[in-house]
Amino acid sequence: MSEAEIQTMIAGHESRNEALRQTLLSKGIDLREPRKIECHFWAFNREDATSLATALTASGFCILVQRPAASPQNPTLWNVEAAIQQSIELTMRREFTDELVRIAVSCSAQYDGWGTSI
Repeated sequence: MSEAEIQTMIAGHESRNEALRQTLLSKGIDLREPRKIECHFWAFNREDATSLATALTASGFCILVQRPAASPQNPTLWNVEAAIQQSIELTMRREFTDELVRIAVSCSAQYDGWGTSI
């Protein structure tokens, strides 16, 4: 994947994060409060999912899910979900998004975004 493609992916996540920031602030959510953040990834086969889970664990994440996605359109697709305890504010930083996109790309996978309970 080219650097331009990586930057495009990061920009897409930043746009989503900004919209989400506005929604959370309008609900009175404290963006600085540490909470469980769940990050979602797609890997295109078992080996890539395993590599991704290993890389995420080395970066301080706890793996929640690592299993086939059960997609009839893509039977080799895997779902990987990882959690980390940190603030929403930190999660929305470009540096965090950049790190996750690049970890995923290095494992031939894709970072799909994050979520948290509010």
